[in-house]
Amino acid sequence: MRHILLSVANVCRVLVGALFVVSGLIKINDAMGFMYKLEEYFEPGALNLEAWTPWALELGMLASIGEVLLGVALLVGALPRLTTALTAVLMLFFTWLTWYTDHCDPFGSKIIVEQGIEVEIPNQCVLSCGCFGNAIPLTPHESFIKDVVLLILLLPILLSGWTGGYGLNERSRSIWMYTGGLAVTWIFAETMLEWSFPTLFLALGLIAAEGVRRRWTWGGQEWAMAAGVLLVALGFQAYTLRHLPVKDYRPYAVGEDINRNMASADELGLDPPVYDKEVRFLHPETGKDTLILQSAYMEGKLWQDEGFKSRFPEADWGGAREFKVSDGYEPLIFDLDATDGNGESQLAELLGPGYTLLHLSKDLEASEARAQEKINGLFAEAAAKGFRVAALTPATAEDAEAFRSLHGADYPFYSTDPTELKIVIRSNPGVVLIRDGVVQDKWAWRDVPVSLDEIDMAD
Repeated sequence: MRHILLSVANVCRVLVGALFVVSGLIKINDAMGFMYKLEEYFEPGALNLEAWTPWALELGMLASIGEVLLGVALLVGALPRLTTALTAVLMLFFTWLTWYTDHCDPFGSKIIVEQGIEVEIPNQCVLSCGCFGNAIPLTPHESFIKDVVLLILLLPILLSGWTGGYGLNERSRSIWMYTGGLAVTWIFAETMLEWSFPTLFLALGLIAAEGVRRRWTWGGQEWAMAAGVLLVALGFQAYTLRHLPVKDYRPYAVGEDINRNMASADELGLDPPVYDKEVRFLHPETGKDTLILQSAYMEGKLWQDEGFKSRFPEADWGGAREFKVSDGYEPLIFDLDATDGNGESQLAELLGPGYTLLHLSKDLEASEARAQEKINGLFAEAAAKGFRVAALTPATAEDAEAFRSLHGADYPFYSTDPTELKIVIRSNPGVVLIRDGVVQDKWAWRDVPVSLDEIDMAD
């Protein structure tokens, strides 16, 4: 029986360990995106943890790097009691969180305390958990089911870890555990993520752990192994924070056609999703009520039915609950625009035939005009060669003009939704090159080219 438990636990260690590493890596790859997701959770209408918002990036890094460390620890068998306990605590929290968001009523409200006074505010439901970032946008319900499955897989690992069933792998076990972990990671990464790097990343983590294990002759060997893996994770985290995500799954990634991603289902000749509403009809005298679908109400022309009207003379249209009847195509981009000082959109021009260089800043003041001299020089050269050049920012026209004058930015500034700018590029500021509406390249402010000669552009 003990042998069977150990075998089952080892298989589960491979599955859970590999998935933890991949999940953590995706968040490390796009730490800013995970930070924005945590900020959604911290909103008053969600978990009401606004005091944590200034630490969202640090908390996100802690969680994502922690996932990687726990995943590798499960595969190598390091610190089994601590590893399984921390993994269980993390999974219980994630399961509760996805259950909470899955049961969030978008039409409901909650009571919060502001300055000692109770205030009722509408619920702010988080529509995607962020477990796998933009790579696999799971709904809260899908995330909850995923977490329940992981909890089930964790049970034999937890039991084995706390009964002395496993410890640091011996050589033979390491071979098949690592091979299995790499195989699971490769299959998941290639089929679900279309990205080969997770396999390499896990291999580097395992090499770091084993390298320390073979050379560390002092006490605390398993902690030293964890430190080796930590250096690998921190190195990749530092790179993506200083530059941009290595893999971009957003609708503004290099190669994406922005015009197509903004097009509606009708424009693309596709079927849109179908929605309906449940409307509560009530009779104030009898207290009886019933739920009627809006589609049935319209099809049956119930407003003309005297019998129905006599039984249910009132309806709560304002509290009607909307739900999706069937899936369909929805635009990937909703809120992108480029509005000039007269309130007119210049987006169609910017996404038209030819090249466009865009200077993007979700917050001009916070950008501190970093790399502005390089941006000015690059944009001047591009304009001379017939490129369209512009800046997109949520700043007011007055603030944008003040910035232009102060920093010599000789190109127009247009107004754009700040949330959309966070999606376009994770750097503040950043530069995006577009040709015929298709994203050709993008750069964080540290990487802005000095000249067009540094850019590989198709003729």
